[in-house]
Amino acid sequence: MIQSMLSRSGCLRVTRVLQSYLDGEVDEVTSGIVAKHLEECRRCGLEASTYRAIKSAITEAGPDVAPVDAEAVERLRRFAEDLAEPQT
Repeated sequence: MIQSMLSRSGCLRVTRVLQSYLDGEVDEVTSGIVAKHLEECRRCGLEASTYRAIKSAITEAGPDVAPVDAEAVERLRRFAEDLAEPQT
């Protein structure tokens, strides 16, 4: 399993757990595997950086900011999933 997570085909597996990984909600083994993949895979690393930047911007905005638009979040999630899909 570890080898498959580090291969290009592992991108889909990483994408499935990426949000949980970024939120610190995965076990230690999965965390290590995902971290290694993000170091080696530019595409997944960029996706993780984008998620971190969005989360940081939302967190820094404070309570005076309008509530997050659920539809916009879903569009961003679909966009990220599309980025992670292998190009044919």
